[in-house]
Amino acid sequence: MALSAKKLQEILKEKRRRDKLPPRPVIAEPTPLTLKPRERAQITERCFKVLLAIETVLVQTAREQPTLDDEIVKQGLACAIRKTPSDSEGVALVVAQLDKTRLESQVSDEDWILSLRAICTSVISHRNSNAGSFSYLMQARNFVAKANLHSI
Repeated sequence: MALSAKKLQEILKEKRRRDKLPPRPVIAEPTPLTLKPRERAQITERCFKVLLAIETVLVQTAREQPTLDDEIVKQGLACAIRKTPSDSEGVALVVAQLDKTRLESQVSDEDWILSLRAICTSVISHRNSNAGSFSYLMQARNFVAKANLHSI
């Protein structure tokens, strides 16, 4: 179906108008906090030692700071993943401990971020919607304890 001359002229006029507009700013999407199941399985298989190190640090930090709950851990992981600052003392402590662990690990930046996202996925899936939940931290504490028993 051919366009009429008038319709074609309108389309070309609109195209020229759009071409004169300044380019739209590119809005960077924040890094997602969670992984899809397939991605999570792959990173778990590839970086299990890094995941164990991260969970160990989170459990140790929670032992030292009894006010840390699943929500604070999630916020700390989010700040570490997205490299954003936080005003919360607990969140800043989690980020500092994760940064310290990152410096000690021999893993690429991509694998580190994917590992943090895998842990964050676990926190989100274990966390209850009520404030003050320790569901993830209890599960992580048990997992780290079992992992340390098997490594002896």
